[in-house]
Amino acid sequence: MSAGHITDRNLFLVRDIFLTILRSGHNLSIGVLRSTSASLNGVSRASLNVTIMTSLRSNAKITGQLLSLVPTDTSLDAAQMFLWDGGYVTARSVIQGTSDSTARVIVVTVPGPLVEPVNPEPTFLRLREDINSDAFSQVNGGQSTWQIPRDAMQAACDLIWAKTTQMKLSLRSIASVTPLDAKSFPYKFSDGKSHFL
Repeated sequence: MSAGHITDRNLFLVRDIFLTILRSGHNLSIGVLRSTSASLNGVSRASLNVTIMTSLRSNAKITGQLLSLVPTDTSLDAAQMFLWDGGYVTARSVIQGTSDSTARVIVVTVPGPLVEPVNPEPTFLRLREDINSDAFSQVNGGQSTWQIPRDAMQAACDLIWAKTTQMKLSLRSIASVTPLDAKSFPYKFSDGKSHFL
């Protein structure tokens, strides 16, 4: 994993990481997603100018997969971080015509103005004392992943919420998710409490 920027500051590419507000039950929370597609004026794009995508008048749509995050332990007096565990938040999916179900990765589509691109920081798992490295079995190679500071997630949540109120969006227009494991989303602090609500 390189130590450079993962995300271009001015250009949003499909596969970039972004933050948005999601509904889960009666709660609103920030979600971290990896983009899988982007469109502008109904036309699929491999990249979008960030200023155009996030403007209040934009009709850009971004689709992404909800990532599974693990919080760092805050008892070590360090700034709280959320690390990607290599996995995705899943939901129950009923197999048509049967009573069986399967788990599927949660995929949501959100309007461009409710997207906040984020540039995660690379980190080495083996050098950290504030996590349980067993929680990262899905990380390829088990050596490195990326992290997002709690403060950056909170700032993005506040910014996106302000745009939501400016756009006069109803709560029902915010994408809703129902995770298979309620512990996986909304994201929780290391003490188990939900946050970014």
